[in-house]
Amino acid sequence: MPVLQKSALPLWGIWKIEESWEELLAQAKWPDDCLSFLNSSKSDSRKAEWLAVRMLLRELTGSETPIAYQASGAPYLPDAPYHIGISHTKGYAAVLLHPDHPAGIDIEYRSERIQKLKSRFLTEPELRLLGENPASTELLICWSAKETAFKMTGQRMADWQKDLHILACDFSRNDGFLTVRETLTPPSATYQIHYDIAPDFVLTRFP
Repeated sequence: MPVLQKSALPLWGIWKIEESWEELLAQAKWPDDCLSFLNSSKSDSRKAEWLAVRMLLRELTGSETPIAYQASGAPYLPDAPYHIGISHTKGYAAVLLHPDHPAGIDIEYRSERIQKLKSRFLTEPELRLLGENPASTELLICWSAKETAFKMTGQRMADWQKDLHILACDFSRNDGFLTVRETLTPPSATYQIHYDIAPDFVLTRFP
């Protein structure tokens, strides 16, 4: 079973997707709503990611746990005492669970493409904070941290420059924290977003 990483405090994990969606499908008995989604999806990679999330959730909770979605698109667990955060990227799926408050997680495959996008999601003060010629990994962590903070708001849409603000960051290690403030909700909230750097991906989460 390709669980790449698993942690108990808080409860979260990463699944490395090495199976086809057909192989994942054969590993469990799936309810009709799952089969309906698979029949409607045309992307094999999307099917595999979707199934890997649910396989990982079963691994973390020890039972079959259905996932439902709010009108905003945010996931929740109607039959389990956890808040849930979900993310997936090329070859990986991630799930975070917390018993007391909303949970946010984001995983991003490492790519140089982020250099072309930095002016679209970072403000001038944020770029100055990062310094001259920030590395692609640092930019990707910033993108991912904003994604995680956005998920914490429970909102449907956000402007990455106007609504999500990086206040502090430290990239001296392969794991650390960024301070991100969101101004989408009244009152706004500030989060200490944890990050991890792996050879193929970066991951951010709260808590």
